[in-house]
Amino acid sequence: MGNFFDKLMESKWSVRGIALVLALLLYATAYIDENNPFPTSATATDRTERIEDVPVVLMYDEKSLIVTGAPETVDVIVSGNSSIVKRTKSLKDFTVYLDLRNAKIGKQRVKFQVRDISDKLSVRVDPESVEINVQEKVTKEYKVEVQFNQSLLEEGYVLEEPEVEPDTVTITGPKDVVDRISYVYANIERKQKVNRTFTQKVPVSVLDQNLNKLDVIVEPAEVSVTIPVKSPEKTVPVIIRQEGSPKEGVTISNIEPSVREVTVYGRKSVLDDISNIEIPVNVSKVEEDEEIEVPVPLKDGIHASNPETITVKITVVKSPEKEETKTINNVPVRHVGLNDQFTLDFIDPEDGRVDVRVSGASNRLSRIRADDFNFAVNVGGLKDGEYELDIQMSGPNDVNWSPSRKSVKVRITAKARQDEQTDRQDL
Repeated sequence: MGNFFDKLMESKWSVRGIALVLALLLYATAYIDENNPFPTSATATDRTERIEDVPVVLMYDEKSLIVTGAPETVDVIVSGNSSIVKRTKSLKDFTVYLDLRNAKIGKQRVKFQVRDISDKLSVRVDPESVEINVQEKVTKEYKVEVQFNQSLLEEGYVLEEPEVEPDTVTITGPKDVVDRISYVYANIERKQKVNRTFTQKVPVSVLDQNLNKLDVIVEPAEVSVTIPVKSPEKTVPVIIRQEGSPKEGVTISNIEPSVREVTVYGRKSVLDDISNIEIPVNVSKVEEDEEIEVPVPLKDGIHASNPETITVKITVVKSPEKEETKTINNVPVRHVGLNDQFTLDFIDPEDGRVDVRVSGASNRLSRIRADDFNFAVNVGGLKDGEYELDIQMSGPNDVNWSPSRKSVKVRITAKARQDEQTDRQDL
């Protein structure tokens, strides 16, 4: 027997068949309970259940009317056959509604109705009726006012005209409620003292003349409000304070600001103690006339200035540089144009070098070297003999210089003759 049931359960078709049979049995039982005019002792067992929070459907012209006073949910008490009650409570497949399609404008009491529920049950709605108000649906535009407690401003600060975006809202509601609208405003709340302009999102409130909140639809429900806060201000003169020492040879003749006054913003108690604004100007790197941009310094309690920076023109006077003199020794004199058949010897000076006396600024003199000068004599076309030749000279242009002599004496000798003289000396 056990093997038979094991094989039976292994077949998916057998399992499906069993499930179908059970489902049919359950349905038949419920059907008999609900439709049997002669209930047995089992079906005759009645029970009562309270079904809570059943949604209420309103049936009316939503485009032109507004209904107020109706609850969102009610309780439904059902009595009858136990299985039907259970199923009804579990499925909640019925509807509670108020039929207002023929209702008149104004207040009236209307009974709740129930549909799509078994007629085998005794049904009662709790509450059985409700007083509702049917009104013409009205939509109007209103300007949004701003409420801000000015005691929240720090001492000396001033509130300017608030800015609202958008500055109007659309309000929809029953005509009798919309007609009672007296105030449409955005209330600004802050926990700390205010000393700067700020912007925040604020819900729109709608009140009647007795400051009672009205139940209407506001679009948009929030607006963006900017509260412009003007700081205490004071206009004071500008004083230039020179910082640092100018470079050697540079004298600061004048420091001229582009403006003579600036306006500073801050706490009134701080402003009261300010008589001027000192602008520090560092001149340690200034070498010539120039204009620089300098920020306006702000002390504690001052949060802004106008302008934020100023242009300062610096005029300098350069001191004449101290002139010094030095001698550059042994500057070589070259010769150019000598024929390959000749040789050249210097007679005076024997080493073919001259000294140069140089005068100029000390920082320039320290960089002058012998190879900065180009001294030469031209011997092109000259033959055997001794010659006094002028030195052709060039040198630096930013200093004064003069050579110890402007000419040299040279001897030019033919190489063949020089060889004869050498041979005689050897004999």
